[in-house]
Amino acid sequence: MYGLVDCNNFYVSCERVFNPSLRGKPVVVLSNNDGCIIARSNEAKAIGIPMGAPLHLYKTLIKQNKIFTYSSNYTLYGDMSSRVMSVLNYFIPNIEIYSIDEAFLNLKNFNIQSLQDEMFKIRERIYQWTGIPVSIGIGPTKTLAKLANKIAKKNSSNGVYILTVSTQLTHILSDMKLEDIWGVSKGWGNRLRSIGINNPRQLQQANPRQIRTLISVVGERIIYELRGQPCLALEEVINKKSITVSRSFGNMINDKDSLKKALANYVARAAEKLRHQDSVCGGIYVFINTNRFREGDLQYSNSATINFDELTDSTTIIIEKSFKLLENLYRPKYNYKKIGVTLLGLKQKDDGSSDNYIIQGSLFIHNADQQIHISRSCDRMKLIDNINAKMGKMTIFHGSQGVIKNSRNIKSEPDKWRMRSCYKSPFYTTNWDDILKVS
Repeated sequence: MYGLVDCNNFYVSCERVFNPSLRGKPVVVLSNNDGCIIARSNEAKAIGIPMGAPLHLYKTLIKQNKIFTYSSNYTLYGDMSSRVMSVLNYFIPNIEIYSIDEAFLNLKNFNIQSLQDEMFKIRERIYQWTGIPVSIGIGPTKTLAKLANKIAKKNSSNGVYILTVSTQLTHILSDMKLEDIWGVSKGWGNRLRSIGINNPRQLQQANPRQIRTLISVVGERIIYELRGQPCLALEEVINKKSITVSRSFGNMINDKDSLKKALANYVARAAEKLRHQDSVCGGIYVFINTNRFREGDLQYSNSATINFDELTDSTTIIIEKSFKLLENLYRPKYNYKKIGVTLLGLKQKDDGSSDNYIIQGSLFIHNADQQIHISRSCDRMKLIDNINAKMGKMTIFHGSQGVIKNSRNIKSEPDKWRMRSCYKSPFYTTNWDDILKVS
């Protein structure tokens, strides 16, 4: 059996953990730059707030119904996600983290007779240790576990639902839309309906070869999964082949200094992710563009790539190279809305069996002095990461990133390029200054 644990209204639940007065109240969480509504409490859904709704179109409804509004606090949400996954891993060693608020479980070592009680205990423990409510769906395949989770969220009183291949499953599949099945997109649903398959039950009974021809091998696997035959095993965490960091600016900017600050911060974040998966990169891609939706403005979009002579994970080196690309991309007469960076040619530092690199160096610059320089750079980056992990993000940062507002005792005006976050909650779990004070 497989399980799927899904955090209920995750972003909203994270806000409620540290502000219990929000429980039972309508709450929404906004996307980057406070643009659209990307998370809603059940109370907000009942009022009629749709998913993805632009904030400016619903301000009146939000004000009339006293809906609590929050900017995205991804630092908080990411940390709370790690805590939930750690609790799961404590009870179940074999898990697959599917997204920030979902994880698949391999339940092969659990007794089927006591499975529901065991899952209920785990659900209670997650709530006790983290404050996050979850729903757990269980089935003989990952697709059926995903379907069971959907039922657990809506109908199950204790948040746990077990789905088996039975007459019950037949009725459930007959009453659902094709798009309710994990992996079936709207386009695929239209294709299936064009050949007379109108619900998941009919898809379950379809000819797998025909569906493979019509859609793809994924469609064939979905059929077998709906029949209770596992085709999708739990996946191990796979390191990324490239890392991209980009954001739309809170305000339009046209001066090069602001663009350099934004780019330096994005590079620093990308390099941090690179080191986290114990990789190095062989090049970078930088892109820049104006707001194509803004009528009357001059439009410009461009990008450039540079390959490194030596593989690196050094934030200092990558920032330096990215600035060279920006010099070529920048045009002073445009108002820019977005800039971003992608780290390319990622390689693992070691094979897991030793501390030595297995990466071939450059023929032209590789020498003893260069090796010492690389080793010191790696040690320096590791030290900075450790300090920031222990003392809070941006405790140590590069000067090219600019002085951060309210970073420790430093005060400065907020940069125009930083995202709008007018309703952001504190970083309760990752910043010493934001720890809750209990009186």
